Amino acid sequence: MRAASSGTGFAPLLVGVSAALFVGGATRAAPPQDLVEMEVLGVVAMESEVGSVLVLRQKGEQAVLPIFVGRNEGAAIELRLKGATETRTHSSDLLANAIAALGGKVTRVEIQGVHSAIFHARVMLEQGGKRLELEGRPSDSVALALAQNAPIFATRNVMTEAGLTPSDLDRMRAPKQEENPGMGPEQKF
Repeated sequence: MRAASSGTGFAPLLVGVSAALFVGGATRAAPPQDLVEMEVLGVVAMESEVGSVLVLRQKGEQAVLPIFVGRNEGAAIELRLKGATETRTHSSDLLANAIAALGGKVTRVEIQGVHSAIFHARVMLEQGGKRLELEGRPSDSVALALAQNAPIFATRNVMTEAGLTPSDLDRMRAPKQEENPGMGPEQKF
């Protein structure tokens, strides 16, 4: 057993998980036909010190879903992808341990919404024959799914609103067209 952290940030998380597992959560999952399965391609650290980009790809397709996450959350996901262990636990470790200790199991994670570049995720659980849902940040939810070998899904609406198709990626890589294509390089001001 690991020593408890002196911080108070984990106590509300543990209480929330316990309450959801014992009381049960609302069942608001999108129907399976509205979901596409995703896989984690990786985490890309941004030049700024505070953020990373979590990159998910639709299984069997080339469409990707970039999600901005905090640097620490990105590092936790990267560790999961590499199968590495760290002496310091992350919030997803605490959550996974709490769910297991309460007899629950993560069945899947869903990225269900996006508004102003803020994504919303839900963790689907089973405990003693009950199906439960917890709302969470995508970064924590994906790290939890990786820890529990649970599938990750996104709604088709999320992919339509925030996903990038191969043609989107090609346009992003292509040099920008000049506003006045008739002007040669010597005619620019």
